[in-house]
Amino acid sequence: MPVKITFINHASILLESSGTSIWTDPWTKGKVCNGCAALYSPSPPVPYEKVEHIWLSHEHSDHFNFATLKSIPEADRKRIVVLYQRHSSPRVLDAFRKLGFQELRELPLYRWIWLRPDLEILCGSMGSMDSFLAVRSEGECILNLNDCVCTDAQIQYIRRLVGPVSVLFTQFSFANWIGNGTDETDAVGQKLREFRYRVHVFRPEFTVPFASFCYFCSSENNWMNKFVITPARIASMNLPGVNFMYPGDEWDSRKRVFRSAAAVEKFMQDLEHLAIEPTPESVADEKVREAIVKMLGDLRKRFGKLILRWIEPFKIYTHDTRRVFCVNPAEGSCDIREATPESASKARYVMCSQVAWYSFAHTWGWNVLEGAGPYVDREFKKKGSNQLLSRCIAELSTDILRFESVERMARTARFLWGKKFELLYRMLGKPISEDHLRQFDSRVPPPSKTETPKMAMAARR
Repeated sequence: MPVKITFINHASILLESSGTSIWTDPWTKGKVCNGCAALYSPSPPVPYEKVEHIWLSHEHSDHFNFATLKSIPEADRKRIVVLYQRHSSPRVLDAFRKLGFQELRELPLYRWIWLRPDLEILCGSMGSMDSFLAVRSEGECILNLNDCVCTDAQIQYIRRLVGPVSVLFTQFSFANWIGNGTDETDAVGQKLREFRYRVHVFRPEFTVPFASFCYFCSSENNWMNKFVITPARIASMNLPGVNFMYPGDEWDSRKRVFRSAAAVEKFMQDLEHLAIEPTPESVADEKVREAIVKMLGDLRKRFGKLILRWIEPFKIYTHDTRRVFCVNPAEGSCDIREATPESASKARYVMCSQVAWYSFAHTWGWNVLEGAGPYVDREFKKKGSNQLLSRCIAELSTDILRFESVERMARTARFLWGKKFELLYRMLGKPISEDHLRQFDSRVPPPSKTETPKMAMAARR
């Protein structure tokens, strides 16, 4: 039986093999990231009756999409088995339960397990929430790296664990705030270096760029669209084996054929018709202040006063309501002042009031802010620059390090132990640079077929 892969959209594929199927990161409809991002190509209908497993890479809304999951018929939600990394926090699984999914399976980290007699999978964790999935079946190895940001040492570690790769799926464009109106963080250059490095190191027969088919759809962040790495730009690099799939395209391991040129052309046509939403409706000053104060209170409960004293006070200017919010984490306070030209120009952050409210009203809001980028940060290059605030809110959001009970202590310890080598290689490794790429020649042929995924599977038996 061949391996069949249907591209659904963004980071979502349906893999069918060995009498079973895995649907990854379902997102087929609606806006995400507080209405700041949307798919730029239409999604095909999903054959829910064929879906036996859903694998979730992480909890960002362009991967864990409630609107898409709710659209699955209730009977299918009860039947489908959810696959998720064995994380220190059970809250993602709890969210699936609330959506009506009853079959939940936590995957051990960095260990091959058999999902079917002829199909094995390996799930690895990256950072506080990201994960990747490798699937071996019918003599093929499909590696889905998704949004994982890796050092050189981590990529080499994954390569050793996974072995020869038939098809590599990996992100190809940036997904975070990149600066104040320009690419101040070199996000474009870094993403291109990472993409090239992965193609050269894994040397898959095919690489399918994905997890980047959304655009910045709000007037608050649409400036980033001019920096988005397009399919045409990736195709023009002429890297070996790189092929695009348009939503609805299928790949069959017997035919091993892509319609990449047609896919790129369709994507580029879609990018010419982007709908941009206006600035969201303003939120009342007091509602914003209450959200900020509540978040500071939650941070104080979680980390204590001493930690918060290290977080510098900062100011937020809301350009639609012309207010300055003076935030003092150490005191847990927030004062509201009417903006003057001088105070507005000196505020560290600039955003609309709805974004300011959302960023503090939800534990994940700040993470969404830094991802979707609907703001200006005038001091982001400043040493220290409130990184502690971001880290504390991220920990509060991901719920990663908890020790308040024996059960949570055990989950956290098991999670960190499963990630021990990933953490080691993160510390020992380096971000991908041009120095890494000089050792490679883009004309290097695909790996020899003397060792195949099928041989690796047989050896594991």
